[in-house]
Amino acid sequence: MASFVTDRGSDNDNPDVDPVYPHQLLHNRYEVIIKLGWGAFSSVWLVKDQRQLTYKAVKILNPKWYDGQNGLFELEILKHLRTADTTHPGYRHVLFLLDDFIYQGPLGRHVCLVMEVLAEDLRRFSFFFKDARIPDTILKSITRQLLKALEYAHSCGVIHTDIKSDNIMVKVRDYSVIERWLKAKETNPDADLGTLNLDRPYWLWGVQVVICDWGLASWVDQHLTENIQPRIIRAPEALLKAPWSTEVDIWSVGVMLPEFFDCHQMFNGRTVNGEYNMRYHLAEMDAVLGPFPHRLLSRADKQLVKRFFDEKGRLQGAVDGPRARLDVWVGRELNQENTDLLSMLWAMLRINPEDRLPAGALLNARWLHSIV
Repeated sequence: MASFVTDRGSDNDNPDVDPVYPHQLLHNRYEVIIKLGWGAFSSVWLVKDQRQLTYKAVKILNPKWYDGQNGLFELEILKHLRTADTTHPGYRHVLFLLDDFIYQGPLGRHVCLVMEVLAEDLRRFSFFFKDARIPDTILKSITRQLLKALEYAHSCGVIHTDIKSDNIMVKVRDYSVIERWLKAKETNPDADLGTLNLDRPYWLWGVQVVICDWGLASWVDQHLTENIQPRIIRAPEALLKAPWSTEVDIWSVGVMLPEFFDCHQMFNGRTVNGEYNMRYHLAEMDAVLGPFPHRLLSRADKQLVKRFFDEKGRLQGAVDGPRARLDVWVGRELNQENTDLLSMLWAMLRINPEDRLPAGALLNARWLHSIV
């Protein structure tokens, strides 16, 4: 959940912590309104564009990590995504760059990225529904939007590498919602932008999402880092330090979907003591989706393969874990609708990355177009 501040005198607005303050004018154009969120590498602020008289979000990077003196993957990738193909159906589902500038503040030299204001992430969106289960019709629409966004990014030679519910955001319907939210916060500091954005049930059915936070993105032919994806969502090839490409994004979406239609976390990799164990994680993959193919193991890190697999490529060591294939694990009645769903998940979650269908092909999956 995003955090908010309205009082410059609060702990979160200490000038030793925050690079800007409310009512400050940035780049002779953007008036700072309120902080929307923050993390280790940046903070995000709502601003009023004094030229266009619209609201925007400014992501201010921490100068400890980047001061604008050298090339920045995120900036280069965002600029490329902004201009590569504006007619592509996935273009509108990628959070692209509106402007960028350098701000010299009390904490140092900041790179600032100007983007569209967004309402809330997919995890918080799921709480609109009973048991946080997103209805199939809405989830199909969201999945189509995500696949279009990935088809666009991948066609641009870009891999997101960090697809997760936190990085899938609901779009604000129109700027009047932001005005209402700011007005509501004058009397209720806990007023929620996401709730106001979808304050009528029918808005839920037409929700529009974008993939955001391209800070860890890589080019297909030049990786920012080899340490990618949240650990529990990590694709087999990344886990075993084999070569990886756009297929890791497809894996992330496939792993994430069951959390929203049945509240299942596909993998956790934890022992009975609650500690993460890579052998347990691999065993879960093997039980639900395995076995691990020789084509993948032959390209993986030799020390990891030797540690976890025998000479025939079988996972070594007894591990108490699931012993159910994907269709049993999901646990849905096997009618045509669910058969189509499982077929799509299989196509996204092949352990060998080359066997996964690309985003464009997945858009033709029957489940995405059937009417519930």
